[in-house]
Amino acid sequence: MAKSLWLRLGFPLATWLWLFWPSLDHMVTVWLNSKTYEHCFLILPICLWLVWRQRDEIRNIPLSVSGLAACLLGIPCLLWLMGRAADIGLFEHLAAVMSLQLLLWAILGTAIARALWFPLLYLFFAVPFGESLVPQLQIITADLSVWLLNLSNIPVYREGLYLTIPNGRFYVAEACSGIRFLMSSVALGTLFAYLQFTKTYKRLCFVAFSFVFPIIANGIRAFGIVIIGYWSDMKYAAGADHLIYGWVFFSLIILVIFFTASRFSDAELPPTDHNQTKTPTSPRAQKRVFVSVFCLFGLTALWHLHLTHHAESTNALPNSATNRTGTDTTSAEAGITTVNETRTGASNTPLTTWGITFPKAINSQRHSAAEGKAEIYTASYNLWQRDGELISSTNQLFNQDTWSLQRSRGVQLQSGVHAKTMTIANARGDTMHLVYWYCINEFCSSNPLAIKLVRASYRLAGLKGVSNVTAVASSELGETEITQFAGQNEAVLVPSM
Repeated sequence: MAKSLWLRLGFPLATWLWLFWPSLDHMVTVWLNSKTYEHCFLILPICLWLVWRQRDEIRNIPLSVSGLAACLLGIPCLLWLMGRAADIGLFEHLAAVMSLQLLLWAILGTAIARALWFPLLYLFFAVPFGESLVPQLQIITADLSVWLLNLSNIPVYREGLYLTIPNGRFYVAEACSGIRFLMSSVALGTLFAYLQFTKTYKRLCFVAFSFVFPIIANGIRAFGIVIIGYWSDMKYAAGADHLIYGWVFFSLIILVIFFTASRFSDAELPPTDHNQTKTPTSPRAQKRVFVSVFCLFGLTALWHLHLTHHAESTNALPNSATNRTGTDTTSAEAGITTVNETRTGASNTPLTTWGITFPKAINSQRHSAAEGKAEIYTASYNLWQRDGELISSTNQLFNQDTWSLQRSRGVQLQSGVHAKTMTIANARGDTMHLVYWYCINEFCSSNPLAIKLVRASYRLAGLKGVSNVTAVASSELGETEITQFAGQNEAVLVPSM
């Protein structure tokens, strides 16, 4: 069976690897460049080891095919095209893993896929996800630290993510959010739940425990660092000490999860007898599934090739964006003066320490408005430009080294556009209110995912367009006032191309 299995897997897996190679290469690059996802390198070896554990069981299951899996394979292929079109790495990575799972199900059959359900699903942990949890984890860590400091009768003043005690100040940075501990512990906790428990409710409860426990433990770790700094008059709990305490604490978390799983483990179930499932699959059905898989991969490759060719031909055209100079009549009526920036240079007149930046924009402008009480920033991107896009990790709505997010909420402008307001604060206690939204042609929203999906739909259809961001900030106007100003002057604020 081993020889026939490798012959059955060889060409389909090679085709899958060829099609999804750019996304797989990017996924591994993310693992290499982010300590949050270093555990992802272990996922594939663990899955192969789990399959090896079941090798005797698999030998007793006849090879088959699944037409349902072959049909479902179109979903990750479409998701992958959307991810490539919109530059959404998460979509690409999910699609690559899902397509592998469905491919194996399609060419090995439902019986083998059912026997290997956990190794197949465990591949999802190879997808680098969870970064969106960081802001909330920072807030939870700060909340727990302040609560524990109050219980310890240690005076503390909190301003956003800054914690000030009598002899020092601490900032709950992204690295202190505990995302690394969380992702690793959930991955290991899920593995322990499968290996140690047989009852479904126990497995679910243990996975939930492996998610909640590291969050609480990270709050205690942050509290410990603050209290060590308090007792040592800030001589310790910083720099290398900070990292050492973190890794020691993470090791304790893993030990607690491991011993908890061992303490409440279930007896191992006897191996399943698959002899009654030996029903041969007709050669015609097998051929139909294999042809469907290869045709689907071929169509996906052709569509992606067309998308790439269109992007290259569009980027070869001269840039049609123009840089606005001076102050137009409408802007003057709204009390707006303009400072222009282009891709080849930026203004030498910084307005404040706001720190908003959207690099690679084909047209960006900064404005002073409301008698100098408010500032406006706009930036535009071509939907097909190769270097730079509207929604990107390199873009930031404020200088994150200077400011920390206190709160944010969605608002609706007078025109019906769904925008978002944010309140940010710095270490000195200064606060600033922001309101911002994104647009692609006539569609506007503050939801980055919605903007990404609209961009993908334009690119998949071969349509042209312009995307832009509009943001208004003020340290003098309140949240309600700045929202009203943005709504009243929305037509003026949106950049023209």
